Amino acid sequence: MVTPASTTVPMPAPLTGSEVATAWHWNAVVIAILLAVAGLYAAGTVRVRRSGEAWPVNRTVAFWLGLALFGWTTMSFLGVYQQVLFWPRAVQIITLLMVVPLFLALGAPVRLAVEGGPRWLAVAIRRALASRIAALVTFPAVVSLVFLATPFTVYFSPLYEDTLRSRGAAWVLSFALTGLGFFYYWTRLRLDPVPKEYPHLVSVWITFAEAIADGALGLTLMLGHNLVAGDWYTALNRGWGPTPKQDQVWGGGALWLIGDLAGVPFIGALWRRMFTEDRERAAEVDAELDAAELDAWATPAPASISHTSAAGAAEAAPDEESLRSRPWWETDPVLGRRYGFQDED
Repeated sequence: MVTPASTTVPMPAPLTGSEVATAWHWNAVVIAILLAVAGLYAAGTVRVRRSGEAWPVNRTVAFWLGLALFGWTTMSFLGVYQQVLFWPRAVQIITLLMVVPLFLALGAPVRLAVEGGPRWLAVAIRRALASRIAALVTFPAVVSLVFLATPFTVYFSPLYEDTLRSRGAAWVLSFALTGLGFFYYWTRLRLDPVPKEYPHLVSVWITFAEAIADGALGLTLMLGHNLVAGDWYTALNRGWGPTPKQDQVWGGGALWLIGDLAGVPFIGALWRRMFTEDRERAAEVDAELDAAELDAWATPAPASISHTSAAGAAEAAPDEESLRSRPWWETDPVLGRRYGFQDED
């Protein structure tokens, strides 16, 4: 049982519109970490460009937006009221798990570390990605189960109340949620190098499953009879704002809404990535076929053929010209035989 004495926390002013805009809880250490990470990212982009390679500006913008959103989520009014109201804490948790990591993953920081970092770091990353452990932990079923189970674990274990009691524990959870979310988006988007690539449609179906899980968690919090950390919120004796039950209903709805909205840009990014990879593979296949065709034309003809009469060469010329003008799939030895464009040997 939680006693009032054990819930001694600074009670902020009643949450109003002005407090939403002006209430902040600054943390110098976290600000320094965010600025350092932003600086390292900028240094990596400069090094990549100096090497003659391009680094898209939209990646840098997305990554910096992720860092800024982390700072706002943890130090704005959401951080100020996270110990006394359920719904700001719910908004904070789902944002750190699903929104902030998406922006960070769109920045492709692992690829930047490989291409713009020191050589020893690139070697270490490649070795880590080539390990069996990396292949196991990035298997879609493993990643998805951990990601889907995380919010349930937070809310229905003593962990949630521990983060209410201790600001330090709350900060640890904030970084852990962002790390888990980044791990999920990193393996699904594949903007960064990954141990093994799986079809993007797998990620699409996983996203639908994640949306269902968010809905189930939101409904459980909204319609459930048990209050999460109910003794804690009751012992606060807060004289303003919603009742603990109404507070949890708002929090469950916010969690459900933000979780589903976060899936929309993720699905869009997945489809875009899938089409981009298809175009790149098609271009690679076309280049290989063109190179093979050039090699075939550049290969000298055997001596017996070189003495062919002029009349025979003239007769063969139209056939060769016809072959050049035909689509590559008709001249491909496998596809041509399969679909009847070429005669069987």
